Amino acid sequence: MTADELARAIAASGVRDTARVAEAARAVADWLARAPADEVAEGLAAAADPGAALDQLARLLPAAEAPPAPGRVAPLLRLLGGSPALAGALVAEGAAWPALVAAVHEVPARGPDAQRAALAAAGASGPLSRADLQAALRRHRRRELVRIGGRDLLGLASVEDTVRELSALAEGVLDAAVASVRARLAAEWGEALVPGEGRPAAFVVLGMGKLGGEELNYSSDVDLVYVYERDGEQAAGRTLGQFFSRLAEEVTRALGEVTGDGLVFRVDLRLRPGGGEGPVAVSLPAALSYYEAWGQTWERAAWLKARAVGGDRALGERLIAELMPFVYRRYLDFGTLEDLEAMKRRVDASLRGPQAARDVKLGRGGIREVEFFVQAQQLVHGGKDPRLQVRSTLGALAALAATGYVEPALAVSLAAAYRFLRDVEHKLQIVQERRTQSVPSDPDALLALARRLGFRGAEAAAEFEAARARHGAVVRGAFAALFHGAEEERRREAEPELALLIDELDQPERALWRLGRLGFRDLESAYRELRLLRDGPPHAPASARRRAALVRLAPALLTEISRSAAPERALHHLATFVSTIGARTSYLHLLLENPGVMRLLVRLFATSEFLSAFFLRHPEVLDSLVRADLMRIVRAREDVAAELAARLAAAPDLESRLDTLRRFRHEEFLRVGVHDIEGTLEPAEVERQLTHLAETCLAAALAIARREVLARAGVPDVPESEGLAVLGLGTLGGGELGYASDLDLIFVYDPGDPAWWSGRAVPHEFFTRIAERTISALATPTREGIAYRIDTRLRPSGNQGPLVSSLEAFAAYHRTGARLWERQALIKARVVAGAPALGARLEAIVAEFVYGHGLSPAEVAEIAGVRARIERERGAADEQAVNIKTGRGGLVDVEFLVQMLQLRHGQVHPAVRVRDTPGAITALAAAGLLPPADARALAEGYAFLRALESRLRLEHNQPLEVTAADPAALLSLARRLGYDGTDAAAVAALRADHARHGEAIRAVYDRHFASGAP
Repeated sequence: MTADELARAIAASGVRDTARVAEAARAVADWLARAPADEVAEGLAAAADPGAALDQLARLLPAAEAPPAPGRVAPLLRLLGGSPALAGALVAEGAAWPALVAAVHEVPARGPDAQRAALAAAGASGPLSRADLQAALRRHRRRELVRIGGRDLLGLASVEDTVRELSALAEGVLDAAVASVRARLAAEWGEALVPGEGRPAAFVVLGMGKLGGEELNYSSDVDLVYVYERDGEQAAGRTLGQFFSRLAEEVTRALGEVTGDGLVFRVDLRLRPGGGEGPVAVSLPAALSYYEAWGQTWERAAWLKARAVGGDRALGERLIAELMPFVYRRYLDFGTLEDLEAMKRRVDASLRGPQAARDVKLGRGGIREVEFFVQAQQLVHGGKDPRLQVRSTLGALAALAATGYVEPALAVSLAAAYRFLRDVEHKLQIVQERRTQSVPSDPDALLALARRLGFRGAEAAAEFEAARARHGAVVRGAFAALFHGAEEERRREAEPELALLIDELDQPERALWRLGRLGFRDLESAYRELRLLRDGPPHAPASARRRAALVRLAPALLTEISRSAAPERALHHLATFVSTIGARTSYLHLLLENPGVMRLLVRLFATSEFLSAFFLRHPEVLDSLVRADLMRIVRAREDVAAELAARLAAAPDLESRLDTLRRFRHEEFLRVGVHDIEGTLEPAEVERQLTHLAETCLAAALAIARREVLARAGVPDVPESEGLAVLGLGTLGGGELGYASDLDLIFVYDPGDPAWWSGRAVPHEFFTRIAERTISALATPTREGIAYRIDTRLRPSGNQGPLVSSLEAFAAYHRTGARLWERQALIKARVVAGAPALGARLEAIVAEFVYGHGLSPAEVAEIAGVRARIERERGAADEQAVNIKTGRGGLVDVEFLVQMLQLRHGQVHPAVRVRDTPGAITALAAAGLLPPADARALAEGYAFLRALESRLRLEHNQPLEVTAADPAALLSLARRLGYDGTDAAAVAALRADHARHGEAIRAVYDRHFASGAP
């Protein structure tokens, strides 16, 4: 292929100056003639600057006449045409350049260990002089840059691969520098020893920023902090501080000093304690004291990515662990957003003029905005959710999506934008290894950049600019929504008149008049609540910062309260909430930054006394409402279990695991309750979701307990020690758990081979301890409260019996000593945790006891007698109030009748052995044991009463099984249940439906018990 033919062949790829290409080709015509023509055309068509590729080839060939190897021609031309800096590095290698090019293809990656080994092999070890160390490090860095940059340019490495490799290179270089300089200093000054111990004092280099996050680019500074373990005097009169300051200075020079070979990495020490005014190296105690006393938000953000990258890793990990409470606050920290926004404003202020729009790092929609978006939410939520404590930007973004703090689709778009922008940054810097993030405006330079990024054809530059605009818009939108969206939404929603109300609170008459205009009835109470809201309680008056937050929040907040179903109730609970949180303004900042959460909280306070009380006991779950996955109405049990397992795995100790378990339960409980009051969950699904949550928490508690007992007893974790199963009864067993339900449990074990336990533990005592710790894991109060109340009174012999029973003893008891009420209770029994094989055997024993024979007429009468006693003792009511559970025609009528029929016919009709009441009614009807009309009356009545029971619990925060006589309460109940019409008509319709269902249930109850009694 002639030079002219070559120029014509590549013209279609968008190359403009084909004449220059033809001219450059003539200088290497002989080499090109020996190369495969299609590879030459391919390589030049893909090169950012084909003419430059041939020019650089002409510089290389005199040093080593490397024959054009098939399959390697196109990559070589593409590399040479993509980066003058890499071409220059190859020229500097002289005759060895072909080996360096081969490494691009043959060495896919080097981690820190491989870098350290390569440096040692290249002579960068031992007590080298400063000049020798600098030369060795720069030579290694130059060669590695060709390999890493070449793979990047050729598309052999992803953005993540490239930044990880550059970071590993920096880590290897730092380790080599620390070891060499310390060896040299030890020879000159004597080793730095810990006073009184005689061992070498520990010293660590911490990588911050992009180095810590393993995200370096080609021209990144390395942000370093040098720390040594403690201060002390040395034998020669020097201090440890002097030794390690000299060590730090020499390491800095080894990397960052410009020599004839250039530099390795520029070093930035401004992130150290005290910044530019602090000592170059600082002791561990001094560093901790500094951050405890003076640490600021920008320093917290800097330490998000901190990682030990040189020297003693254990010391680095110790420091990072000690600083975790400083970096990740235990409380919700939305006030951080204000600080980060101020930092971003300072960045914006430094970018002026048209060039700002072309800066892919600091400009609007650039890399820094993605990093701010991610780091802000890590700082806000990471103290409460350790799963977010991830160093890399892409890793943290994935964690935010996986844990529900960011919508998955947005996270995917932001990750794509971040990769694109980082790739652009790389392709800008690889040209001359310069610190630049600015997209060129010169047409030729822009086209070369676009081609370097893989855009081809005549429209390459335009397509690149379109892609940049598209990704930038995603970033700008996400950043603006996080930092500015809430304020705009509050301003849009707030009613101006309500903004005046807070200002008028010091004018009581004026404030009372305005409250009346807004529809409040008890004006004095509303006025007091507003004063409490603004000023705080007398024992904890509002700080200036909290008052400022409330002033900003008040207009939108009061607008939402005034629009709610019960403004007085909502205002009262909100004032109580603000009093409860005291000086923790972080919760107010959360509401400021999340208007949707504010609206949801007001609706919750206005519509549910029960959830309001729960929330006021656990205000810390407010941050769970921020999570995007709260919008998931129904969650599969496997999904719930996987999330809890992930959270527990991140908890460092038993206390943390117990707190994590409770917090998870509270968050999920609130999720179900919120969807219930919003009307997006049917009552039956509420019960299923609450049941799945309880089963998940119980299984986790059992695992925690077992792990603790195994460790204390010294029993191995093998199948023989797994022989414990947990039976759930009542609403848990039936899958009908309610908001206030206890967990009715029975613990049963099977020790297996007695010989295995010899010399290890007594099986009964071992499994009793596991059961006790399981109960404790759920029911013992911690700072997060309790998870569940546990009731074990349904076990064999009740409170008089042992907490756990062996399988053999359980079976024997139910063969010989169990009573009819225990048989009735075990209808709903279901294994809800523990060993599956044991669970199957246990359920078989239960089924034989419950359904092994029918019911005699005397037993039917006994069940009816128990029901009558319950009605007499707990079902009393008057004409205006009726007990919907234990009263005539109540839930207990349905349950006792259904259970009587199951016990009576279950032996012959296995299909009726169903644990939940609605399912049992359906099965009895299908078997012909309930006439269709009776089944319909029971099913409809039961569904009505369960919905009424659940709504009473939510509305009034009492175990209200009695429909209230208060017309206002009944009206609220009727409206929540969907009754329309006038207030009087809605209440009347509710009463009528209740009476109709009750009479229908009692009629069916009487008919069937009469037919079965003697």
